[in-house]
Amino acid sequence: MPQYKSIVLERKGEKDGFAQRFGQAIPDGSLVFIEGEEGTGKSIFCQRFCYSFLKNGHTCSYVSTQFTIKSFLRQTSSVGYDVRDYLMKGKLFFISTEVMLAETLPKETFFEKLVTCKKLFEPDITFIDSLSTLLNESLNKERLVDLTSFFNRLTGSGKILVVTANPKEWDEDIHHAFRMISDVHFVVTRETKPGLGIVHNIYLEKFNGARHRYEPVTTFSVRPGVGLTIETSSVAF
Repeated sequence: MPQYKSIVLERKGEKDGFAQRFGQAIPDGSLVFIEGEEGTGKSIFCQRFCYSFLKNGHTCSYVSTQFTIKSFLRQTSSVGYDVRDYLMKGKLFFISTEVMLAETLPKETFFEKLVTCKKLFEPDITFIDSLSTLLNESLNKERLVDLTSFFNRLTGSGKILVVTANPKEWDEDIHHAFRMISDVHFVVTRETKPGLGIVHNIYLEKFNGARHRYEPVTTFSVRPGVGLTIETSSVAF
């Protein structure tokens, strides 16, 4: 029988509502693909999912191409997803490519470094934010076969992989391939609506093995100290 990992997040006796809109749990062995252009909110969703997995008793690793460990801790704390204790207790393993790779190694080597970093894939869930930034100079169509085979082996062993990508950062065929092989596919957008201004939406395009119902689109905002918030009215705050 398939096993699932809950994404329910409850704080002070209240749930934030996202799990209920996103099927409540992710099946073990899933590749979760979150796509969106720069500034749409891919990272905040990774932080939200990571925090809920940790609070629900699972272990995570997190690769960031944007944050150093210091700025990551500051960011997660500012939106109410403080992971400092989990990091200190060894429940969260964090890698910043800004510090560990970008200053010392050419980007052409990042593919090999990723697939040979065994510690990164030991936890229950691995986040790579963003894969398109990390591999935009080392991933081609030939290596894509090796990468998808590697990811398939990991998900086949029950691991959950969460990867983000900006479609403008790498080859269109590579991006399309990740859309096809993903088990859960989100698209995060920033749209301009007449009379409303800028609205942030996340579309759940695909969910293989969903245990509960899910909503195809959710309008959201980000609030200091609270994190992601569902906007239930027609007005974007």
